[in-house]
Amino acid sequence: MESFEQFARADWFLLAFFVVGATFCLFFSIRMFHRARLIEDMPTSKIRSAHQGYVELYGTAKCLDGPKIVAPLTKQPCVWYSYTIEERSRHGKQQWRRIDHGISNHLFLLEDDTGKCVIDPEDAEVTPSINETWYGSSPSRSLDRLDIHPSIDLLSKAIVKTGAPYRYTEKRIDINEPLYALGEFTSLGTDFRKEVDDLIRNLLSKLKRDKEKLEKYDVNKDGQIDQTEWELARKDAQQSALNTQLSNPFPRATHLLKKPITKKYQPFLLAAKAESYLSRQNLIFSFVLAIVFVILVASTFYKLF
Repeated sequence: MESFEQFARADWFLLAFFVVGATFCLFFSIRMFHRARLIEDMPTSKIRSAHQGYVELYGTAKCLDGPKIVAPLTKQPCVWYSYTIEERSRHGKQQWRRIDHGISNHLFLLEDDTGKCVIDPEDAEVTPSINETWYGSSPSRSLDRLDIHPSIDLLSKAIVKTGAPYRYTEKRIDINEPLYALGEFTSLGTDFRKEVDDLIRNLLSKLKRDKEKLEKYDVNKDGQIDQTEWELARKDAQQSALNTQLSNPFPRATHLLKKPITKKYQPFLLAAKAESYLSRQNLIFSFVLAIVFVILVASTFYKLF
């Protein structure tokens, strides 16, 4: 008991660190493994036939009509970006202080061979295709010619970055790149078929109240509209509804993919990478965290006993 009291007085902070760290590693190891299995097991849906709810889509990143999305640092057109500008700390050459940061929340499109879906990237976990870091002399987003652009050769960059006061990082998903998406799929408005059916019902309802038009379908002139005559009226209403919808410039529903709003664990992922890459990365993270968990648990028992 005396030795335990001596241990508690000396090392309980270290023991608490082991316990908290092990709990943290176990939780996120299980979560990363679950995410990897979710990515592997979720079937890829086509936009035209996707059900409402949590779905996986794969297609090509496109811009919406209107103002283009431009990355603030490189001025490259893209569909998504994030950027960071850091200043070298005066207290140490290897310490950096962030002075500016931004992330895109502009809507863009995912397009496959069946249709288009609007992507709302707010709160998404994004895996970009472009991740560039370079150094320069200006804190402004409008970089001058003295700044070290990421295209410069590695030797020159290594020489100059040692004294450059600013570091820039930009991540992007460029236009026309392959895009993997996992999120909440919603169709805004009604689809073409439902619009036609609603128009047919409205036209037939109006016809029943218009005696003059209704008499045109009384073929046998008996003062009554039988089933055969009503079928003729229904076909005319169907053709009229089809013509109306085909002349409508917006006959289709607008599909949207966004962050799921649910109590269940359903990550919102956007990636300019293949599904297999994402699954493999999550499995690697899960495995590494599991190893750290085992090490921390072993260290805890060793410290105790």
